[in-house]
Amino acid sequence: MMNAQITIKRGFSLFLLVFLISSGNLQAQSGWTVDDCMRYAVEQNYRIRNSRLDTRIAGEDLTAAYGDFLPSVSTTGALGKRLGRSVDPKTNLYTSSSFLESTVGLNVSLPVFDGFTRVNRLQFRKLNRQLSGLTEKIEENRIAFEVMDAFFRLRFDEKMYRLAVEQRKLSERYHGQMLEYVELGMRSPSDLQEVKARLQSDVYQETVKANSCRFSLLALKELLNMRNADTLAILPDKENELPALPAPDSNELYAASETSLPEFRAMELRERASRKSLAIASGAFSPSVKAEFSLYSGYYDTERNESGGIVPIKEQLKNNMNKYIGVSVSLPLFSGFSRLTGVRKERFRLRQIQNENEQQRIGLYKEIDDACLSLRASIEEHRQALEQLRSSSITLRESEEKWEEGMISVFELMEKRNLYIMAKAELSRTRLQYELKKKLVEFYRTGSFVTSESTRK
Repeated sequence: MMNAQITIKRGFSLFLLVFLISSGNLQAQSGWTVDDCMRYAVEQNYRIRNSRLDTRIAGEDLTAAYGDFLPSVSTTGALGKRLGRSVDPKTNLYTSSSFLESTVGLNVSLPVFDGFTRVNRLQFRKLNRQLSGLTEKIEENRIAFEVMDAFFRLRFDEKMYRLAVEQRKLSERYHGQMLEYVELGMRSPSDLQEVKARLQSDVYQETVKANSCRFSLLALKELLNMRNADTLAILPDKENELPALPAPDSNELYAASETSLPEFRAMELRERASRKSLAIASGAFSPSVKAEFSLYSGYYDTERNESGGIVPIKEQLKNNMNKYIGVSVSLPLFSGFSRLTGVRKERFRLRQIQNENEQQRIGLYKEIDDACLSLRASIEEHRQALEQLRSSSITLRESEEKWEEGMISVFELMEKRNLYIMAKAELSRTRLQYELKKKLVEFYRTGSFVTSESTRK
């Protein structure tokens, strides 16, 4: 009965493993690398698409700012009939007769000076468009980091699942040997029960690890905007020793990141945009000068020719033409405290942005310093874990030989086996931590997680 239960649970775990890593197409068979996942997520993510639309909207705002330098042109037209007492346009005298009146006009207004408000607004829109582009890049890096973290989490869970399978297989081998020893009278039934209990626990842990793989896979698919039915398999990492890389220096990496990370450029643009916003608010105290030109004409049915007929419309429009050319100056004197408070608020916002930028620089330096320290620590931890695994492997083999000869108890054997599995798990953890921190350090140096290669189809 015990063996039947174990067989059923092994079959269930095998089904979960096949569900997780089986492939239904060429992409899944070859496997996805972390770079493939990041590039795919950047192209499929809707937040990034919205960020790109924000950049295009900022471009339209910039076009509108250029349009502020063009003259404003408008035309007017009116047609109506005057009734009652009104001024006769022909004689400029009051009349009680009703008459038809039609006027047309053209107005042209060109701003000459407005306290450099238009210039500052144009520069402000330029900075906003550049800032939108950087915001798009920052969003891409944030999504790529989330995908990278989920990718390595899935890889770690798959490693833990394989270790659980290996641990269960060892327990099955010990269980089979223990059955033979009990039949031969070399071991007590209590030892057999202990091995059975350990085997049952290992089967349970294998199921738990398989479920963890499934949840990690679903989390990665969500970041890739894949459906649950879509097939996805990732490439396993190479089980080799880490290269002897020079330890990165935090100060040098921070200096490189100042020219590569979009966050630093975004901080600079935010401060410059705030200064332009302050200049726009200060421009409200300056006079405004406009050049104006207008052209008007009209048609009236009161205008008669020598024969008593109404003068034709074409002739009236020509005869009644009037023009205006002039310059208007507007000087703001007093409008409450709105302009003054507007300038003060922009100054306060500028100080806020400067404080936020300084705080962000401190935070980025701490993140870079932590990434460098973690990378160096992961290299050393991986070396120690590798030595620990070698020692644990030798100790496990020796313990198995002693157990087969009856020199140690099953408890001691299981303890050595657990140490061996823990050593392999620690080796996998340090290896994945090294890869994660290595990519993070490279990101601070280059300013991007995603390479320029085309997305895999």
